Amino acid sequence: MKVLLVTSATPAYKQYYSQAYTNLPNGLLYIASALENAGHEVQIYDGFVDGREPKDFVSFNPDLIGFSVITGPNLEGSVAQSREFKSLLPDAKIAWGNVHPSIMPEQTLAEGSIDFVVIGAGEFTLLELLDHLRIGTSSLDSIKGLAFRRDGNVVVNERREFIKDLESMPDPAWHLVDVKKYSVIGLNTSRGCAHHCAFCYNKTYNKGYVGFLGAERIISQVKHLKERYGAKYIRFNEDNFTFNRKRLRELCRLLIERKVKITWSCDSRADLSDADIALMKKAGCVAVGLGLETGSQRMLDFIQKDITVLEMEKTFWGMVRAGIRTSVYIMYGFPTETGADFKATQNMLKHLDDPYYMYNRFVPFPGSVLFDYCVKHGLVELPEKLEGWPDYLMRFSNEINISEVPEAMMSEVAAHWRATYAVQRIRFTLKHNPSYFLTAFTDPKKFTRELWELIKYHTQVNGFYKVVKKKLDGESKDRSLVTAAATSRRSL
Repeated sequence: MKVLLVTSATPAYKQYYSQAYTNLPNGLLYIASALENAGHEVQIYDGFVDGREPKDFVSFNPDLIGFSVITGPNLEGSVAQSREFKSLLPDAKIAWGNVHPSIMPEQTLAEGSIDFVVIGAGEFTLLELLDHLRIGTSSLDSIKGLAFRRDGNVVVNERREFIKDLESMPDPAWHLVDVKKYSVIGLNTSRGCAHHCAFCYNKTYNKGYVGFLGAERIISQVKHLKERYGAKYIRFNEDNFTFNRKRLRELCRLLIERKVKITWSCDSRADLSDADIALMKKAGCVAVGLGLETGSQRMLDFIQKDITVLEMEKTFWGMVRAGIRTSVYIMYGFPTETGADFKATQNMLKHLDDPYYMYNRFVPFPGSVLFDYCVKHGLVELPEKLEGWPDYLMRFSNEINISEVPEAMMSEVAAHWRATYAVQRIRFTLKHNPSYFLTAFTDPKKFTRELWELIKYHTQVNGFYKVVKKKLDGESKDRSLVTAAATSRRSL
């Protein structure tokens, strides 16, 4: 059968993602390879880099169109394109998968253009669904991990088992996309997470399970990307690439022993030893992102990070001393967070000498423990329809305050971060890793490219904020007009 796999970008935001940072759609690439191995014909439509439109796939005439959807502004594009595809190809079945529809299958299936929801990993569920659509084998009720409508009611089947043995899965179908269009070549080498951060969906989505590729398989994938696509730099995409220390050390050892000339980066929990950091550096690691979230120990305990501020600061400075560019991820505006907690985060950043950091207001994402907390305490108003979630995310990211931190305090710090995004990175590098600037002479092409990327990211951060702010201001004006009209009607 013919399958089209889609990740949609909402037009209003596409330019900011595509101009600054694009990564391979690895989830879809893994699903595509499993489907191709079973004899199905697959195409991928990645709206972040692909200039085509739904009408351009009419000639392909897919039997099934699968969307990968997460809670965010680009859910808007997924809804719009699902409706467009349904209009263009009324006989095609449309399935949604990934985190958002997996967590909220009933509301997702209230959208008439969506026929199925795939809950959890999609490979085997889609294979069984395609068999059902092709020859009628496997009744819909027996397909684990599937949700669908029957007689106007939503049926949610038993959940499918987590795929622990990733070694048995084929490599991603990289040949289905134009790899050179992406700003980063990324790999996903594990699924799930061993930790239980209260702001993360993992506890609900993956149920605490973890699966991973071994070091030898990662080496094989890296070599293929080098030889086939000229990759010189790899980004390991998972939330915590270093959680399996045994695998981390074996991978580093193999990269060193086999002289695999590749540089790489990853995200990590801030609990690495100096010995592991040194090994990563020797094996080609050039950058790491650390999820610190907050400098308040009370808030770290509240969000269940199971770590201390001192442990995080120790790992950060170990990275810096090793010459690894280290970014930190900060969240603010948690429920119960006070002005004192917020100031503790600012103090931690000062202890870290104002490093590279990403700054995001807390959003209660469906599937997380804190989402349930916010619902229980009446802190969120849930969208009634699927298309309401992009507005939910934008408003929580920019204007809704469910913490005890004064709004003016948060806004001032966020504005400072946006204004100094690029400058502070240059300042920190000059002070703590000045040898980096020698690449302006030893490798001017690399230096120019990375400087240009920094400028692009700075532009994206500020440009995206302006687009969102304009949209929110417009919606606020529209809401005011509706309220005024309703008041006028009541007064007549």
